Amino acid sequence: MPIAYPYKLSHWYGYDKDCASLTAFDSSSLYKDACGETLDQLYYHDGSSQLPANGDTCYSDSAGTTTLPAGQRADTLFGIYIVNSSGVVTSKALCP
Repeated sequence: MPIAYPYKLSHWYGYDKDCASLTAFDSSSLYKDACGETLDQLYYHDGSSQLPANGDTCYSDSAGTTTLPAGQRADTLFGIYIVNSSGVVTSKALCP
């Protein structure tokens, strides 16, 4: 069935479901004390910087469908960030 012009928004619904505007970053796995841990994971966040900031949501997949579980992780600046149960960064700090 041909699509009538002009296009309706409903014609585009679900067109490219895996397209997400997330930023990839290297991180550690979940640790009680993340400082000094090996950066062995690739995660994704919805913020505007290279690394996640307070208030950004972090995901384990590039489609942004699975948020990170709560806990503490390390980032590439050898800092730590804490993610709550919704995958949102609640605090960041430099390692001592």
